[in-house]
Amino acid sequence: MKDVVWLSVIVVIIMVAVLGVGSFATWRNTLREFGYGYWLRLTVGLIALVWIIYGISLLGITL
Repeated sequence: MKDVVWLSVIVVIIMVAVLGVGSFATWRNTLREFGYGYWLRLTVGLIALVWIIYGISLLGITL
């Protein structure tokens, strides 16, 4: 469980890094280019995917 929480935190850190690098590389604000909703949905979707995979692995262990 602790590993999944750490992985979720790492996903958020990576998304913030992608925003920073994207803004630097394109010389534009990536939040303005794609919108806040895009990055928020992408981050929440990736975290949900991590927890879904964790849940499936727990089901596999208990079955």
